[in-house]
Amino acid sequence: MTKKYTKIRVLYLVVATICLLFSGILYAWSILKAPFSAEFGWTNSQLATSYTLTISLFCIGCLVGGALIKKKGPKLPLIISAVLVFAGFALTSTLNGSSILLLYVYYALFAGFGIGIAYNTILASVGSWFPDKKGLASGIMMMGFGASALVFGSLAASLMNNESFGWRKVFLVFGICAGIMLLIMAFIVRMPKPEDELPKPNMSKKSSSESKSYTPKEILKRVSFWKFFIAMTLLGAVGGSLISFAKDFAMSIGTAAATAALLVGILSVANGLGRMIAGALYDKFGRVFVTKYICVIATVASALCVLAALTNSIILLVLGFIFVGLSYGANSNAVSVIITAFYGEEHYAQNLSLGLLTMLPSSFLGKLSTTLLNASGGYVVPFLVLIVFCLIATALHLTNKEA
Repeated sequence: MTKKYTKIRVLYLVVATICLLFSGILYAWSILKAPFSAEFGWTNSQLATSYTLTISLFCIGCLVGGALIKKKGPKLPLIISAVLVFAGFALTSTLNGSSILLLYVYYALFAGFGIGIAYNTILASVGSWFPDKKGLASGIMMMGFGASALVFGSLAASLMNNESFGWRKVFLVFGICAGIMLLIMAFIVRMPKPEDELPKPNMSKKSSSESKSYTPKEILKRVSFWKFFIAMTLLGAVGGSLISFAKDFAMSIGTAAATAALLVGILSVANGLGRMIAGALYDKFGRVFVTKYICVIATVASALCVLAALTNSIILLVLGFIFVGLSYGANSNAVSVIITAFYGEEHYAQNLSLGLLTMLPSSFLGKLSTTLLNASGGYVVPFLVLIVFCLIATALHLTNKEA
């Protein structure tokens, strides 16, 4: 590979990671929702619905992004996402509490949908420049997405509590910054051409890759894909559940609001690191090792959260947040790299959007966790259910010989 293409793909990777860093503010919902509860009196259930809708529309945006990049390349979908994300955050900053439906439209429909388009477009376009290091490259990009709550979550919490700044300006500024970064990405990134000299992928036995490229219709007919899909959905529910009520859970243990916000940041860091670690592990050891790794740490994460809720232990809480973040991040990256390894590069963007749809049922399972929380009056029951999810996912992965 020439130095020219080395510089180009590194530039793409850096800009992509920054774009996803701003876009990942979605994961700081447990912090961003605070002013809506305090100022407008919207309930936790109403705000949990907003998060579920946001993730659902994010997944639909991924589908749209996959279709657009296949037909138009990355420029058009990134421009569309920039407009939608800016509009979503800017309009959210104008809410007056008259109707929570406006929150659902502005934040979930505009911002969530727009970020979904950007997410798939960025991963598919930039990832195609790293056939030799697909896992690591996607892990680095996803690390930016997952670490956003730490980088910006605490900052947002501080600024929202500042009378001279406030939550409205926080949403507006984030919308402007994210929109600008996505526009920059739109005008610099391109898909590799046949004449571009890129390294060949490592077709080792550890990766268990197939040479055939499958269309979305073909992989939807494979039972093994659905076993993979259900397993990743159940494992993703662990992180999705905690993200929706992380700050509240931490405060229920006895931490101060500022400390709880910091713990949400720690969860975010672990989420980001989990994506990069899983990518590196995948490149070295392959699918089977990574899926077992995710199953183990997701189960341990849920168990730690149960123990933290039973004992009010801050130490167990911190460990639980770290393991949940690592498992959730690893799960997100594993979906993207396994999709390309088993189903080929030719239809990667569309196939990736199908894999990312695991986030849709995961978000509804997260909503179920909130329902169980309200019904039981504590966090023990939701996490016990999540342990069962992890065990089912483990059985599905162990009996699945191909992705």
